[in-house]
Amino acid sequence: MTAPVTFTKTKPIFLIGFEKTFDQMVDQLEDQYGPSEFFGFLKQSDFNKWCQRNAHVYDKSQLPKVILLNYDFLLKNNFKILQEIVKNPALKFIPIICINQGDNKFKAKDGLRRGIDDCYSGNVDWKGFRKRVSFLNAYKPFMESELGEEKQMVFKMPIWKRAFDIVFSLGVLTVLSPLLLVIAILIKLESKGPLIYKSKRAGTGFQIFNFLKFRSMADGADKKIQELSHLNKYDGEKSDGPSFVKLKNDPRVTRVGKFIRKLSIDELPQMINVLKGDMSIVGNRPLPLYEADQLTNDQWATRFLAPAGITGWWQINKQAAKQLPESERMNLDIEYAENFSIWFDLKIILKTIPAMIQKDES
Repeated sequence: MTAPVTFTKTKPIFLIGFEKTFDQMVDQLEDQYGPSEFFGFLKQSDFNKWCQRNAHVYDKSQLPKVILLNYDFLLKNNFKILQEIVKNPALKFIPIICINQGDNKFKAKDGLRRGIDDCYSGNVDWKGFRKRVSFLNAYKPFMESELGEEKQMVFKMPIWKRAFDIVFSLGVLTVLSPLLLVIAILIKLESKGPLIYKSKRAGTGFQIFNFLKFRSMADGADKKIQELSHLNKYDGEKSDGPSFVKLKNDPRVTRVGKFIRKLSIDELPQMINVLKGDMSIVGNRPLPLYEADQLTNDQWATRFLAPAGITGWWQINKQAAKQLPESERMNLDIEYAENFSIWFDLKIILKTIPAMIQKDES
């Protein structure tokens, strides 16, 4: 493996510090990207030589689609090579992702502060990885142009908002614990499957986490989404926005599921997400990865600058339009991201209960 001197038309992938696992990494990446160019760097000096030889390259079509760093190598290197990447004007918009293949515990805050965009440990979900890279390729340049170089590109939760989230979620879980127990028993009695349904969602800054809900569908419902696509509420809509999926009269929903959905009881386990810091009480709804992957352009990426939330500006407005167009849904998310405040949050909370009562069953 040697440092490249020039680029070809195919956007390459850089792998830094993967001496023993380079071939394995290439195999995994080729499964997602197909035949691509993979450039490996084993030493800081190799990378520095590449920077010197390609200092004139600023055409983003010739730059790498992603830079992968071995976390063990980074620690031994004392993050020096990361500093070189971050300050390189040709590479500052390129996603930087850390792969932790060893026993070292990745310190997320320290990595983000130094310029790493994300870190994967253990068995990597390579499909999710590709979606993350796709988002970052659009998100990083957009954020730089919107906020300027001196501002951080990572959303910081205001103290007032985090304090409110902790107090509110603890209060709800404590007061409603008897109800939660009854619902749990009913779900287990009606159908087989896990009590809590977990799905990967993209929240603030496209951070991916396990989104929790009471299971309201029969076990294995995810596998039937394609055969029921004709029931999609958004199918056939004329829209210049992204394409989403929501089924009318979803046949996968159980009897208990219909009841807890109608009263939004299925959402209560998300209070645990709030306590963990994955979400806030008020914010933009975290999206399934297949939806979030469609929102990587400058027009829509702003909605990820707000905290992910259980309820939000879109949820309390959707009843007015009955079936809100996709583009308008995103515009409401962007409006919240640009204007959220303690008073705006309180207004949304006060309007959430009437919106829940008016909730349709489709």
